[in-house]
Amino acid sequence: MLQTIYSAFERLLVAEGDRRRVRIELHEPEPQEQSAAVLAIADYRKELGLAE
Repeated sequence: MLQTIYSAFERLLVAEGDRRRVRIELHEPEPQEQSAAVLAIADYRKELGLAE
């Protein structure tokens, strides 16, 4: 049973070694200058003609 669990983890690329074997690297996302909410509100204002 434990072997089955480890096999499933390998297919999901849970371990660092599994990701290296298939050459996948994970990186932290770069911080955005403005949040998505601020950009959405600015777009709504522009569509309504309220943009300054």
